[in-house]
Amino acid sequence: MGGKQSTFFERLWLTFIVSGQVIVAPAIAFAATYFIDFGGILGDQPLLRVNLIPWILGAALGYGLLSLTLALAVGGWMPIGVADKGGWLPVLGASRRMRDAAMVDRARMHLMNSPHGKLMQIVHREFHERKRPLMEVHGGLQLLAAPLQIALAITPLLFLKYIPSEWLVPNRLLEVAMIGYLIALALVLRAFPGYSERLVGPASSIRRFLVNVTRINWMFPVLMLWLVGRIFVGFAFNWMQPDLSQWQQIAFEKTVIEAFLPVQVEIPETSFLDMLVALAVLPMATFTTMAVLGGGREDLPDWLVEKESQWVDLDGDDEDGGGDSGSDEDESGEGDDDGGASDTEATAAEAADSDEDDDDGLDLAGALSKARGLVQKATKPSNDRDGES
Repeated sequence: MGGKQSTFFERLWLTFIVSGQVIVAPAIAFAATYFIDFGGILGDQPLLRVNLIPWILGAALGYGLLSLTLALAVGGWMPIGVADKGGWLPVLGASRRMRDAAMVDRARMHLMNSPHGKLMQIVHREFHERKRPLMEVHGGLQLLAAPLQIALAITPLLFLKYIPSEWLVPNRLLEVAMIGYLIALALVLRAFPGYSERLVGPASSIRRFLVNVTRINWMFPVLMLWLVGRIFVGFAFNWMQPDLSQWQQIAFEKTVIEAFLPVQVEIPETSFLDMLVALAVLPMATFTTMAVLGGGREDLPDWLVEKESQWVDLDGDDEDGGGDSGSDEDESGEGDDDGGASDTEATAAEAADSDEDDDDGLDLAGALSKARGLVQKATKPSNDRDGES
């Protein structure tokens, strides 16, 4: 671990990027969509819609924090220190089994199998093994997430389009759309690590080329995706032709914002479309940035990023041992072919040695039998005298 490259400054910059994705990016996107009214250039209405500033600021902060919460919760985010202590329950005080072995194993396994943990492993491999710059890997993952973000923006509307009308409750379209969105978000985050594992290398190279040619900054991809998603969602919504009176999100949003801001808030009629775009673009962008932020650490534990090459393959050792013995046999076979006469002489010598050993054994047996006979002769007269007496 000590020889690995330091990523402090890259990770510090990624921290600022997460903050910008949560707060700055939605505020700029909402302002670009509603703050300037191009119809006021030639008309009587004002060019700048100052009355929408409270909603722009409140919605940007609210949707940004909601997107961050969804990215962390659905993606399975968990710091290494929390996993080593047994998971969220002991850390939050809901369980007394702090650092319990079973709880630690369960928390580590959960992190390894979560989308966040899998993406951290991909980032670690790309940075430490394949020597790709950390910011380049981050750009590649953001590029791979772009089509999934567009799909997430349209999924709630498609969910409403193809659900039988008898299943829908009046004035509850927003809740149904959110259920469809959460299902799609969970599936996308679960599939994203496997989808990006094979393509992150080419995507990182493409992103590096785009950065070198166009000199785009970190904010541009998020805003471009926001614009493209807003266009797609607008087309899909016009294609559905829903009844705006059934969408109760406007009243709910106004109530929430007015509870935190001591001003009267004016809400655009199509603000729920911006909500769909925000919940499609921001969670994926935040999810990838948090994974790169965690996977770029130099001190990741072996249980999370341990490579298969570091494991001991017992079957492979056995096979290697068998191969060595086979090669020895081959070498011995070659020796027999080259020096047949010498091997024959060695065999004869071994046979002679064995014969000598056999002769020595026979001589020893004969000596023992002679000694036994002498003992019997010495004891026989005494036995005869005892019989006569």
